[in-house]
Amino acid sequence: MNITAALESGVLPNIDAVLWARESVATTGAGSGMRVIDLHVWGGISMRVYPDRGLDIGQAWFGGVPLAWVSTVGETGPRNDLGGMAWGEAFGGGLMVTCGLRNVGMPSESHGLHGTYSHLAAQQVAVDRVLDAAGGRLEVKGVVTDDDGEAPLRHDRILRSFAGAGRIEIEDVTTNLGSVATPVPLLYHFNFGYPLWAGDAEFEASVASTRARDDESEPALESWRRPPVTETGAEWVLEHELGAGPAWAVIRNPALGTELTIRWDQESLPKLNQWIDRNPGMSVLGVEPANCTTRGRAFERAAGALPMLEPGEERRTRLSVEAQRI
Repeated sequence: MNITAALESGVLPNIDAVLWARESVATTGAGSGMRVIDLHVWGGISMRVYPDRGLDIGQAWFGGVPLAWVSTVGETGPRNDLGGMAWGEAFGGGLMVTCGLRNVGMPSESHGLHGTYSHLAAQQVAVDRVLDAAGGRLEVKGVVTDDDGEAPLRHDRILRSFAGAGRIEIEDVTTNLGSVATPVPLLYHFNFGYPLWAGDAEFEASVASTRARDDESEPALESWRRPPVTETGAEWVLEHELGAGPAWAVIRNPALGTELTIRWDQESLPKLNQWIDRNPGMSVLGVEPANCTTRGRAFERAAGALPMLEPGEERRTRLSVEAQRI
């Protein structure tokens, strides 16, 4: 019996039993005072969403299994000063952190590491329950405005989590509201760690070729498919060229009996960056669909590859995260 039929028959007296959403304000820790939205869906992916950080996704669970890596920083509120490398000081991890919209990667052209998007507050936030013939889902919508650049940008986001299916969807539309063309690099920073990315876990992706971003990352060319041994050393970043067809990346952990797949539209996000930090206290895998590298906008500009939006132009990006038992 689907949710609609259960409600109509009286078997389900309160939809909160299967689609539960609560908006609140964090009261403890570095995130105190920050708006949060908790979404719990029957038979699906439950997650914590941050309206004050661009509707990015914090912790997430499927069947009781934690899906996201959480850093030692933990849940923390947005910052105003994001020059240089300051972004990393407020990087708490979480399932998905959005990088952009002015810069992605290393500080460049007066923009700090990974831009400011994840520290901008969403407005017009709404949480909805949707019931249809396919079942039920929770939706979170909001609008993020970035007017600190060459032209003002509007970023509309919808997050969906489906009952009875381990799937969430992210749908974004970025619009140039200005009168001049402007750079708009974008990267989705998915973060995985213990227990999903540990032990005998393996990583696969729709990759045609791979290169190391720098000399320090060369060792990862032979080992990027498995969790590395925890040891002190430089972070590794790989740049994958995607093969033809649908874009996807999979983390599979047989010991947990859990598999997670990220899918995205390759036309709008033609690149896949992979971040590996094997240092004690980190042990993290970053899976990063993007429209650019992580070398900063000056590098992209020099290469003739800096993503741009013309006045009034829109860019739509779609991704999904799917979890299942194996």
